Amino acid sequence: MGMMLAICTLIAVLISFGVAALVWRAGVLDMPGHRSLHETPTPRGGGIGTLAAAGAAFLWLAFAPVPGGSALAILALTALMGALGTADDIFGLSSRTKFALMAVIALSAAWFIGVPGYLAVTETVYLALPAWVALAGAGLFIFVTVNAVNFMDGSDGMLVAGLVPGGAGLVLAGLATGHLDTSFAGAALAGGLAGFLILNRPPAKVFAGDGGSLTAGALYAGGALAMAGSGFSGALWLAPLFILPFLADVLLTMARRAAGRRLDMEAHREHLYQRLIAAGWSHGRIALVYAGASALCVLAGLLALQGPQGAAFAAFAVMTCVLSALYVLAGRYADGASAAS
Repeated sequence: MGMMLAICTLIAVLISFGVAALVWRAGVLDMPGHRSLHETPTPRGGGIGTLAAAGAAFLWLAFAPVPGGSALAILALTALMGALGTADDIFGLSSRTKFALMAVIALSAAWFIGVPGYLAVTETVYLALPAWVALAGAGLFIFVTVNAVNFMDGSDGMLVAGLVPGGAGLVLAGLATGHLDTSFAGAALAGGLAGFLILNRPPAKVFAGDGGSLTAGALYAGGALAMAGSGFSGALWLAPLFILPFLADVLLTMARRAAGRRLDMEAHREHLYQRLIAAGWSHGRIALVYAGASALCVLAGLLALQGPQGAAFAAFAVMTCVLSALYVLAGRYADGASAAS
């Protein structure tokens, strides 16, 4: 199985890099705007190579002697979100239209991938969920994850920093829990983004675009949900834990904007990573910090799998508190440094 996953990852790396290179040479430019952190026009759409990588990886899975399970539903979710993001890149969809279509896709995909029937801490401490609540929760997880990844893809190397560790976490957690669809989704994600990194490392030669970020978010969300919906109590908490730095930044920024009565669908530059860049941090430094935080969350989750029941929930709770505190402290530092400059 390890060799099959390694081949899957290698396929994803090569195809993703090849497509990103073609997009780079095509030169469809992302022009700097009021929300942008770049100052020169840069080709965008390179992240669509992740979609091509996912298709190739799951094609490899189709010919592998392992059960398919939710693979087709995960691939469909990834393709639909990638197509929606690409349409937004080309035609500039309105926020309402984009969010409405994302919600429909998320709910439909959750139905086919599978939903957790219990909100469980351990095998004996749990809350049974009505079917409609479970479906709504699973759809919401996909919707929030995809949007969080999209919102955080605003700095060179950031998409890779948050999701390569998450993809690696899915590979190992899927193997540990016997969910091979999750492992193959993680391998396709990590490999696809590793290939993209060759051209997206700071200073980036090509950007992912919405087509790339929605693809990557959907691939992670689908793979994580395939494991979380299995009934294993710990998997429910691993799904958000592996990408918690992204989720924490997005959700806490939304809370901060809501407190200031600025919560709307307009683009802004108030995410923590954007505030740190405004304070003078480089794109490379930001990417390394978020990659380190993501790796720590993945490590905590994988160690929790080896621990007693309830360890995964405890790891999620502890890391949520730690990242929330760091968000507040780093935000104060960034705002102070920006005001002083």
